[in-house]
Amino acid sequence: MGNWSRTSLVPSKAPRILKAMQAKLIFAVVFGCSVFCLAPSDSLGQTPAAKVYRGSIGNRHIEMRLSVQGNKLSGTYSYDGIGQDLKLTGQLDEQGRLQLSEFGANGKQTGKFVCKQKLDGRIDSECNWSRPDGTREAYVTLEQQHIAFTNGLQIVPKTISNRKTGVGVSYPQITSTGALSSSAQSFNRRILALTQDAIKGFSPIDGHGSFDTNYNILLGTNDLISIEMAEDYDGGGAHPNNRFWSLTYDLSANKELKFEDLFKPGSDYNTAIAKFVVADIDRREVEFEQENARLEGRQPKQRDEPIVSTDQLSELSGWAITPKGLMVYFDFPHVIAVFDKTFVPYSVFNEYLKPGGPAARFQKN
Repeated sequence: MGNWSRTSLVPSKAPRILKAMQAKLIFAVVFGCSVFCLAPSDSLGQTPAAKVYRGSIGNRHIEMRLSVQGNKLSGTYSYDGIGQDLKLTGQLDEQGRLQLSEFGANGKQTGKFVCKQKLDGRIDSECNWSRPDGTREAYVTLEQQHIAFTNGLQIVPKTISNRKTGVGVSYPQITSTGALSSSAQSFNRRILALTQDAIKGFSPIDGHGSFDTNYNILLGTNDLISIEMAEDYDGGGAHPNNRFWSLTYDLSANKELKFEDLFKPGSDYNTAIAKFVVADIDRREVEFEQENARLEGRQPKQRDEPIVSTDQLSELSGWAITPKGLMVYFDFPHVIAVFDKTFVPYSVFNEYLKPGGPAARFQKN
């Protein structure tokens, strides 16, 4: 299989997949609890009474907090950059589909959320927001945030927008009810600098396009924070571009982590992760084809070869730590861009983790 570099999932002698403009994702690629998961929380300290979600309504970024009791739900949500909470009440119907009503400060209903499919965390749940009468319908995305801060720490959304050029960006900042640590301040400066660099790279052909970036907190503890940034870029080229980038910061050591920091020196974690990624992409492709065939009333098509081989895997474009494993990101050509994001459980690579290292402390056997 060749010699693998320490910082990429690419054999040193294998050809690289050429980077190309990417289409927007057709399906939401998820791990465990995501898109809109109402399952019991993991061991990070979130309780069923305080789940946090981030996402969007149309092209507007939102943050939502929901409490779940049986099939009843209540909570609030707000738009980034505005911050005014809107009240939510609702339920899961007998098929597990979400229905929420939204109320303004005067107690009058101002909108509703409806999901057309069961929220099983696998395929896009087809959720929409509309006015109470069903008009002005907009597509909704939501993903659970994994936050376990204590001692007054929290993450708040900050925004950068420019209507003239079409820029709309949300990025995270750590705040505290007390004095903010130097490491938290360093994280804040780093994520802001990376965000600003990404915006500088936006050069629409006619001076106006669409540049949308939102974030997810894949892991947030007093010691470590791992952020996923989802970027949609349309500058007037042949295809819109979609990419993920990330930042994982060790707050206890006050440093940005590299991928190799997670593993024992000289261990062959690359091969284990690459094999899993290739197999998981094929598994998801089969699921997508089966779903498309069902919707189109035909038999699923069979593939003779994998979507991508281990020798064809492009260099990692990013990675992040989650409570259940690692998220790894690639920059595939737009025709297979739906597979840019893969969740890899700890069981795949736990034997290679550095004892006491950043990821080892969160692994679940």
